[in-house]
Amino acid sequence: MITYYYLILQSYVEDMKSYLKREEGQDLIEYALIAGLLALAAVTALIAMRGSLQNIWTNLQSALSDAASQATR
Repeated sequence: MITYYYLILQSYVEDMKSYLKREEGQDLIEYALIAGLLALAAVTALIAMRGSLQNIWTNLQSALSDAASQATR
């Protein structure tokens, strides 16, 4: 009976060793860090260009309003 429990425990220990040696999760973490850094860079760039982006949207809104008002005449 003790041999049976010993074999189960040994099998469990071997499974844990192989689980700890796997590196698939490490790749996932690296990709998540890269994605986070890219998102941070994109947000920083948008904040830095806030003024020029606001001017672009304002000009676009004016152009669309003028086009809509001319189309209804």
